[in-house]
Amino acid sequence: MVATTKEPMEAVSQAIKSTDAAKFAEAHGRLTATCNACHVATERAVVVIQVPKRSPFPDQHFRPVKP
Repeated sequence: MVATTKEPMEAVSQAIKSTDAAKFAEAHGRLTATCNACHVATERAVVVIQVPKRSPFPDQHFRPVKP
């Protein structure tokens, strides 16, 4: 598992560090696809990872505070 998730996890980390939303979305998509492919390969296809459809914190926002 580490062999298949290492690169996508590093890409997610780099996208977060660079605060690049487009790179994050692309890297997160690759990581999600990698996880789901592993679940299929290990006969655990019932476990499907997906991007959340809405925030689990509807009463909060996570925008940076401007100085």
